[in-house]
Amino acid sequence: MIDLVWNFPLFADQGAEWQGYLRQAVDSLHINDARELRPSFRGADASLRARAAKWLGVSTERAWLTCGGHHGTLVALLAAELGGKTLAVEAITYTAVLEQSKMLGIQLAPCAYDGEGITPEALRAACESQKISAVFLMPTVHNPLGIVAGLARREALIALAREFDLLILEDDAYGFMEPTAPPNYSILAPERTFYVRGLSKNYAPATRTGFLIVPDRFTGVIEGVLKSTTTGTALAYNIASLALVEDGTLDRVMAAKLVEGAIRNAEARAVLGDAAAPGPKHAWHLWVSLPETLTALEAQKQCLDSGVMVSPANGFTPPGVTIPRAIRIGLGGEVEREKITEGVAVVAKIIGR
Repeated sequence: MIDLVWNFPLFADQGAEWQGYLRQAVDSLHINDARELRPSFRGADASLRARAAKWLGVSTERAWLTCGGHHGTLVALLAAELGGKTLAVEAITYTAVLEQSKMLGIQLAPCAYDGEGITPEALRAACESQKISAVFLMPTVHNPLGIVAGLARREALIALAREFDLLILEDDAYGFMEPTAPPNYSILAPERTFYVRGLSKNYAPATRTGFLIVPDRFTGVIEGVLKSTTTGTALAYNIASLALVEDGTLDRVMAAKLVEGAIRNAEARAVLGDAAAPGPKHAWHLWVSLPETLTALEAQKQCLDSGVMVSPANGFTPPGVTIPRAIRIGLGGEVEREKITEGVAVVAKIIGR
């Protein structure tokens, strides 16, 4: 079975590399220091947070460590007390925010989007027709659409957020895949943006380390949310993660993944043609339109029957929205590029390309 589901890149030597960092982190712990055995939510990770804040370019008070990006998003939703309230999203959006919103009783307001994501007109219409408390945005290499919002679009959405007093939840999981992207929302609108970033996509999910930047007015509630969700984060994993961030390893790996991503992306687009939606050349996932004869689930089944796993549009579609005839293909599910090429060829044949 060829895996075209995962959309984060991994290299064959990363396992040994990560084990080395983790081993060094464990060896650096002090066996007689009880503080290192206690939960981190009371500030036991203060020095690590300070290092993370320096890397992120914000004050330590605003920077928090999480158990990956998904946990960061959950912490943001809880800290913002969005349970029972309404969150604006694109009419096609990331699976995790759909699932977490359902768990927390958050109502979703799906909004129309274009080649830069949610449109200002759609967001304004939603705000004028109902009480919207926040908007979830993935402006740089959107998952699954792969689109990037320009600076003017970001500024227009910020103006609306300020006009209607919306919080902004920004997921920057794939931002590294578009090095020329405009500044993120935590820079452009720090007073209202929860910014989530992890190491799962740019390095590897095994790090289990994420980063959350919060607006000043929410710094006092994050400890409580961390206590309630995880009692803190894993010390050794955070030490290892920050080490690879600080010594340049992450930058080196990201640069290599941009090169490999560009190759896989170009090869896939050459086979799929205009069925693949426009997007950044380094992206490790593509949004693929289907012919009128195929639904997303039918395409998924035919791909599975042919030995290829893909992600149907169903998992990215908010309740009440018509499921588009589309699938997402990930270019990182196989370490060997040749398998990805083989899998994409199967998909192309099934959709008539």
